[in-house]
Amino acid sequence: MLETIFGGRKPVFIAEIGLNHNGDINVAEKMIEKAAESGAHAVKFQTFLPELMNSPLTSSLMNGAAEPVKDFSIQEFFRTFIFSKEQWLRLKKKSEECGVLFFSAPFDLPSVELLESINVPLYKIASSEVTNPSLLKKVASTGKPVILSTGMSTEAEIDTAIKILEENGAGEIVLLHCVSLYPLDDSEANLSRIVSLRERFGKPVGISDHSRDYASVMIAAALGAAVVEKHFKLADDHDCPDKDVSLSPAHFREMITAAERGSLMAGNGKIEFSGRETETARGARRSLFAAKDLTAGSILSETDIHCLRPGTGIPASRLFEFTGRKLKTDVKEGSILKPEYFL
Repeated sequence: MLETIFGGRKPVFIAEIGLNHNGDINVAEKMIEKAAESGAHAVKFQTFLPELMNSPLTSSLMNGAAEPVKDFSIQEFFRTFIFSKEQWLRLKKKSEECGVLFFSAPFDLPSVELLESINVPLYKIASSEVTNPSLLKKVASTGKPVILSTGMSTEAEIDTAIKILEENGAGEIVLLHCVSLYPLDDSEANLSRIVSLRERFGKPVGISDHSRDYASVMIAAALGAAVVEKHFKLADDHDCPDKDVSLSPAHFREMITAAERGSLMAGNGKIEFSGRETETARGARRSLFAAKDLTAGSILSETDIHCLRPGTGIPASRLFEFTGRKLKTDVKEGSILKPEYFL
């Protein structure tokens, strides 16, 4: 997925527009433009039917009411964020014009069918839907790549979700480490879980970040995050549902710079030195020098040799290769020893 759709970019930066458009198509288009200008590779929305997401008994059940009563206010709240198929096509076209990938997280089967009808290239499974087998099966049946967020999910639940996706034809699966808190504190970030997920499931792993800033994204990038998803807003004072965990265009650009720096600083992990450090080693390491005047035919002992800087001659680490060997030429005290001086 990362290779074929995003041209091998790592990390892939996704601007999570989600519901921050407030149901205004013009705001949504503006957010796509600003996300593209901010360096995002993709924009992500949410697609759902309110009546297939929340029961009208939700409020009563959550409050532990003895006699649950219907309350449609939560459905009506989410209904304000719905776009028509024509509007989704408009947003997809705007994304293409801006050079960013458009996709969405569906929350029900009809929403998958809607997104298929406009030919989205991949799908996002929200953390809340990891345990929704019908939705997982439906998304998998499209054969398209899937980004699976893993907030509030156990290892067993993630394993089951992956199996459902794979057994039903999903394309490449990318996992996102996520903590489903809005916002979360530093002590709750658990960024080491990125490594644990990668080692446990053998999949590319990224992060869906719900912190107030982007410090965790820099660390995640250093840990090898393949994808960075961050909520996006038009400005610092943009009033929207996820404003507390969203970044403005300027801060989104700063996040990308920080993440790229984190990736760069992480390096390749090889236990060796190279590049500019090689010149440091030349000056700081030691070579073999004559500790006194030495005559041809002498068999050198350790006391005949000093290990001195710079490290431009025989490395001091080879000292014991040259003790016990015979010189074939005179060597003045303080001279650097060379291999050709020995028999």
